[in-house]
Amino acid sequence: SKRHTQRIHRSEIAAPDARSDAPPQRQPLACTGATPSKRLLCTQQTLERRMSTGSPPVHRDAMTARAPPARLPTWVAAAFLCGFGVTAALAAVASKEGGQAYPYKVVASTLASETFKICASAAFLTRELLALPSSTDRARALAYTPASVATAAIPGVAYQVLNNLNFVTLYYVDAPTFQILGNLKIVATGLAGQCLLRRRLSRGKWLALGLLTLGAAVSQVAPSGDAAAAPDFFSGRAVGYASALCCVFLSATMGVFTEAYMKGNRASIHFQNVQLYVFGIVANVAALVLRGEIGPRAETSLFHGFNFWACVVVVANGSCGLAVSFLLRYADSIAKTYATALSIPATCMASYLCFGTPLGAANVLGTGVMLVSLTYFYVGAALFDEPGDQKS
Repeated sequence: SKRHTQRIHRSEIAAPDARSDAPPQRQPLACTGATPSKRLLCTQQTLERRMSTGSPPVHRDAMTARAPPARLPTWVAAAFLCGFGVTAALAAVASKEGGQAYPYKVVASTLASETFKICASAAFLTRELLALPSSTDRARALAYTPASVATAAIPGVAYQVLNNLNFVTLYYVDAPTFQILGNLKIVATGLAGQCLLRRRLSRGKWLALGLLTLGAAVSQVAPSGDAAAAPDFFSGRAVGYASALCCVFLSATMGVFTEAYMKGNRASIHFQNVQLYVFGIVANVAALVLRGEIGPRAETSLFHGFNFWACVVVVANGSCGLAVSFLLRYADSIAKTYATALSIPATCMASYLCFGTPLGAANVLGTGVMLVSLTYFYVGAALFDEPGDQKS
């Protein structure tokens, strides 16, 4: 056994560990979340290691692939949605003939907005496809199934039904009452997200949504002395309130449903938008035919009465739709709800500056409550939750 031990010792001396003489290997970089330059260096190191070990090299496209395009920050998209919403509201007021009625067909304006959105989405999609390095990436960007196409048809039809329900509601209740009741969609969006997406909000975030609803309702109360604009909750019939509740829950459900559709596959957001807007155009054309505003029964042309401000409304509403799609894909329907709700006080301030519309204490108070709700939801809601509350 002593001779066997010496033989082993001599063999270890004669054959030292080959790794001790090998040149030090460069540690691979962490590619996930790295900057584009670090990702390119990581790809080069991977190729060198494969060549030195005899492994098959990576595809050439991996060396020349472009970094993914920078995505617009969520808060910027929310600010765009709020700004375009204010622009659309002011332009709609300015487009009225004598400040009383619209000189153009409202559904034609909606159709023009849908056309603007699909043209913009098609341009963005073409730009994205040209920037993709491989046919595999392009096929992924254009991925679809019959089920996904059918899913895209649901919001297009549902939003057309929603527009008609809004007209029914306004027939039975006055406009201020309609606006205040419409703020219930804030809480309804939270309920729809919990039912459809299993998104459970903590107690603090439910309180924040309640504050947002309260602030939005208060900000729409007419200034003192303006009796004509004060809501009359007892003048509407039961069918008006039932229609308003249908509008609230349909709007909230479709917002969450569209969010689920946008996040449900890996296709390009611009390709998803094209599918949505195709069905939106079809639904609007059908509405125009049924109303007799196009075709043999039409008394005027489709875009009769359009003026400069009507064109601004078209572009602003179309831009709002694109911003909503971005928020639903990369954020959630709650972020979209906050951006839409905060456009109410922004519109009041812009209307005061542009048209001299008076601001009351309710507007200022409601705006303050809504800003507190925004901060509370995204920063301070967890401070008031119990340890057992589940976060969203």
